[in-house]
Amino acid sequence: MTAKRILVVDDEPNVVKSCVKMLEMENYVVQGTTSGAEAIALYKNEGFDLALVDLKMPDVNGLEVLAALREYDPSAAVIIFTAYGTKENVVEVLRLGASEFLEKPVDTSTLVATVHRVLGQGNGSVVRGDLRTLTLPSIVQINCTERNQARLRLKHGGQEGCIFFADGEIVHASLGAQVGEEVVYEILSWEDGDFELEMGVPSPQQSIVINWSGLLLEGIRRLDEKAAGFEQAVEEIETAGREGMQDKMIQELARALKGIESVAGVVITARDGVVLDHELDGDPQKEGAVAVFVGNAASQIGEFLALGPFEWGTVGLGKDTMLVLERSDYHVGLLLSERASPAMVASSAQHILG
Repeated sequence: MTAKRILVVDDEPNVVKSCVKMLEMENYVVQGTTSGAEAIALYKNEGFDLALVDLKMPDVNGLEVLAALREYDPSAAVIIFTAYGTKENVVEVLRLGASEFLEKPVDTSTLVATVHRVLGQGNGSVVRGDLRTLTLPSIVQINCTERNQARLRLKHGGQEGCIFFADGEIVHASLGAQVGEEVVYEILSWEDGDFELEMGVPSPQQSIVINWSGLLLEGIRRLDEKAAGFEQAVEEIETAGREGMQDKMIQELARALKGIESVAGVVITARDGVVLDHELDGDPQKEGAVAVFVGNAASQIGEFLALGPFEWGTVGLGKDTMLVLERSDYHVGLLLSERASPAMVASSAQHILG
């Protein structure tokens, strides 16, 4: 059996040399060049079963080489290498009829397996790639505008789906037992995975009647809604986490204040009177209301008389005495024992509150 002939084209001599060596070890006849123009001439003069072409070259680039080879030989099998794979380039590579595209650097096993597979196809009617390099909307647009009859097989996370094209539209899609439009919407959410596009494969049925652009627009709308919902869920979780942390901090604060000598009870209230936490035996709502009232009243009087910001004060509650301290977001009420020194307790409390 005659050995298959392969042409390697890359403007980096070391890349050409390594590819030639790897493929010769697989018993292929390999010739390399660093010039796109020379590659076109070699292909026309000597003939090859496969060309490996780098996309980014200074004289004649990979797209121009691909176009020239496919124009000269419509059945030419061409694999495109690129480290510069913008989606625009990849779309054009697929449109021009490349058999496959691979992002550099390519390891030995991937290169050899790809070469074996492409040469084994014979007619070059199957194109393989991944969704990170070429997105599903781009694949759909190409096949519908070119009015291809084709089957697109996609694999992602253990799932395998198929989309069929005919007469410029998506006519059928399947994913497990599910068929129709919902399959397209589901596959549009796949951000990664492998695909295999085989030309000339007829659809087994028609399960979709919406035009391809309408399908894409609806699918993208659903993705946007899903993303917005996800962001809202994340925000709610983060908010709940922050609130949980704040609750824990308030609880620890109440326990620390209760540990001050001569403090018999603690109540911490928000400025609107809601009890945030307490360490006392009595009615926390009643004691909290007193703390808020005293704190707010003292602040207003201090502001009116230009006495400066209110820091702390005491109020008699029958036989008990409450020390009230104010902070920007809450008030603290400390029930004092009979012989407590309000000034000393206030100093200790302010140290804890920071």
